[in-house]
Amino acid sequence: MSAEPIIRTPIIRMEGVSKFFGDLKALDNVSLEVFPGQRVVIIGPSGSGKSTLLRAINRLETVNQGTVVVDGFDIRSKHTDINAVRMELGMVFQSFNLFPHKTVLQNLTMAPTRLKKVPKAEAEERAMALLAKVDIQEKAQVYPAKLSGGQRQRVAIARALAMNPKIMLFDEPTSALDPEMIGEVLDVMVNLAREGMTMVVVTHEMGFAREVADLMVFMDEGKIIETGTPDEFFNHAKHPRLQKFLDQIL
Repeated sequence: MSAEPIIRTPIIRMEGVSKFFGDLKALDNVSLEVFPGQRVVIIGPSGSGKSTLLRAINRLETVNQGTVVVDGFDIRSKHTDINAVRMELGMVFQSFNLFPHKTVLQNLTMAPTRLKKVPKAEAEERAMALLAKVDIQEKAQVYPAKLSGGQRQRVAIARALAMNPKIMLFDEPTSALDPEMIGEVLDVMVNLAREGMTMVVVTHEMGFAREVADLMVFMDEGKIIETGTPDEFFNHAKHPRLQKFLDQIL
């Protein structure tokens, strides 16, 4: 008797998604599935639609056509509480977006206490554990202006994790950093991947992509041109546009 096939349900499903900015087609009939625990790395030239795709997942960009389903919720539906869906989505941007008038600890505890009604003491305990996780617990009482770029980005990651999200979205999290600070942020992201966090990452860091990705996605001119494993991408790229892109950056 043959075993029953294991059916996995995607935690993110995008189908036929298009987004227009005037005459510019930022996303052109994009379809993508992300499964729980999967690490998807999106690469491509500037202006290819990578960040727009990421922002469409939590409706920071509203799309013109297609379906976007996150954790079972159709986020284009007027019946969906988008703020409830966003609580399951941690997002880390290029610019750290920390509250400058709040200490590091206050940055981490504000959303859990206000949005999830977590008791202050519990939120602070979790925040300190997360700061230890990103190796910056000694800066808990410091204001963001006193931190380096790498430290601020690690705080931003910890702040996103403070809401205990199911999915982490990273939009070129190291692009604004000096070269010597990039490694400390990527180390945190690698550890998250090893722990099984579902991650969608837009990045130009190919070493990180090789180490972490389950699925690579190459975008150009608003389209997904090719998908595959890191080995398929870096050693057996099929599409000439991907080959040319890799030749330029590797």
